[in-house]
Amino acid sequence: MMDELEINDYLRRALESAGGQFSELSVSYHDQEEEADDGTAFLTDRPLTPKAESNEPNEPVQVQNGDSVENRLKQIKSQKAARLVGEACEVMKVNNFLEAHAKLSKAIKMRDDNANYYMLRGECCLQLCEFKESIINYNHALYLTLESGNEWEERLAYIHYLYSQILYDEHNYDGALEHINFALHFRAERFSYQCRKIAYLYALKQHKTCLELVENLLKNYEEAELYVLRARLNKLFGHITKCFYDVHKALELDASNLQAAKIVEELNKSAEECRSVAVNQALSGNLAEAINKITVSIDTNPTVAEYTVFRGTLLRQQGQYDEAIDDFMKALTKKTEDSKTYQDALRQLVLTYNDFAVECYTKGYFEEAISLLDQAIKRERNEKGFYMNRGDSFRMIGYLSFALADYQQALELDPHDWVIISRISLVHHQYGIKEYTNKRYADAEKCFTTAITCNAKIAQYYISRAWSRFMQKHLPASRADLLRAMYLDSSIEEGVMLAARLYPNQNIDSILSAKSSQKILNQMKELVAGESSTQDQVVLSSNTLAHEPLADENIAQYSTWMEKYKANNNDVRVMLENRPSLRQKVPKIISHQKVNQQQNTTCAWMKKYFDSKSANPVS
Repeated sequence: MMDELEINDYLRRALESAGGQFSELSVSYHDQEEEADDGTAFLTDRPLTPKAESNEPNEPVQVQNGDSVENRLKQIKSQKAARLVGEACEVMKVNNFLEAHAKLSKAIKMRDDNANYYMLRGECCLQLCEFKESIINYNHALYLTLESGNEWEERLAYIHYLYSQILYDEHNYDGALEHINFALHFRAERFSYQCRKIAYLYALKQHKTCLELVENLLKNYEEAELYVLRARLNKLFGHITKCFYDVHKALELDASNLQAAKIVEELNKSAEECRSVAVNQALSGNLAEAINKITVSIDTNPTVAEYTVFRGTLLRQQGQYDEAIDDFMKALTKKTEDSKTYQDALRQLVLTYNDFAVECYTKGYFEEAISLLDQAIKRERNEKGFYMNRGDSFRMIGYLSFALADYQQALELDPHDWVIISRISLVHHQYGIKEYTNKRYADAEKCFTTAITCNAKIAQYYISRAWSRFMQKHLPASRADLLRAMYLDSSIEEGVMLAARLYPNQNIDSILSAKSSQKILNQMKELVAGESSTQDQVVLSSNTLAHEPLADENIAQYSTWMEKYKANNNDVRVMLENRPSLRQKVPKIISHQKVNQQQNTTCAWMKKYFDSKSANPVS
């Protein structure tokens, strides 16, 4: 914006070029910049001081005898016009712009090809608040000359800018936008003009265009007020997260910005209110609505890690594991490792990995379950349930050595957990089945004995060992195992088949009632009643891995299928579309019922084995 000295300097040269004299002139109030209605003060650049050159001679023109009448009349008019301009300049010295305007109008009628006359009349109109007339005169002056065109364009743009502010104050927003566009046509690079246009567009509710202009300005200027304005626009469009970051950026540039501080306070209050509603919805069982509310809190204030942890917990209970994992990972990046929130997020993350793995297991995706449990164990190595679940998954795909290693790791964490011991017995029983089908009956007997040592109350274990002893012609020992199995389950099919070979022409009842069988049956009675304490105190040593050690080829094989799984990891989401609600707060453990069902399935090998190949009876 021009100050008084620049206006005087500008007019001095303009008047002198028109043939007049100059003294100090006053400046009207229109040269003072006004602020926008929304309280945002926009900076205004000062235009360059125009430089006008003289086009009219200061001395009267002498008419020579040879001139024609027409030329003599023209010279007289020029002299008269110059005299009127000089008089106009004199009255402008005393701020009598109305009379100056009249004299300049007469001068222009006599000499309408002088651009400086139109420029001076434009200045008079400006001082008289006749902005439209001032604009018309400057346009005419630009049309007549190119010598001062750039400087006069600067002045004309400024007049449009001032007039747009007047129209804005009068709530004529369309007119204000039209004139600020004219100003930008002449000086498109002016920051103050662009800011005014944004204010007018905002008043006209053209918010989308307004947002685009603000973003373009922010590429070149980092002003706190621009960030505040964009924050308001983002909030209006529902981009709450962008609004949050904009106001914080504004506070970084200007910590005392009251508007930005006020918006931050409003956002924080709104986020807390939504969190309270989410808690109430979750307590009433409406998890879907609780997730929606806490999502609003996260969008409103994304720096609060507690909001993200809470939403992740709700998503985990809903079975939306992928989204829950993402939330917990985000929460971990927002806090330090020694904070309580970090520990809560880490605990929820490993539980989510485990729950996801359990669901994969129930659907038969054992490799996916192993990969997820690897992530859980990597972050929490003291949770026995994770090792148990991974051991179950390994056992289901035939990696018995890895399964046994996981079960033993779980047993180290809790040496008296009977569930872990029973799973170890299942692995040894499966080892025995492999040895038996390969006709290594002595090794099979050792495996079945280890399984019985772990869990002596499973009838199938005794039947399996009885068959391995039978194939080695250890008939007394085979009969003893048969009696133990029949005491536990007299209807087991494999036992009936073996009894027909060990006790020809005798039924099950007569076998169990024989006097020779009572000693063994009494031992089993004590065992089932819990009177024998030797079976409950199980100590497993490292030699339990002797059947299938963790050799290099086993590890290489495991690494191969793990890499193959990672290459197809995107299929997990597709496979788990309909998930049940999960409400537990501790790690899920694969149910013992499912393990027993698998046990019954694997025990059917005996029937298939004898159906396809009859064994030779031994007398």
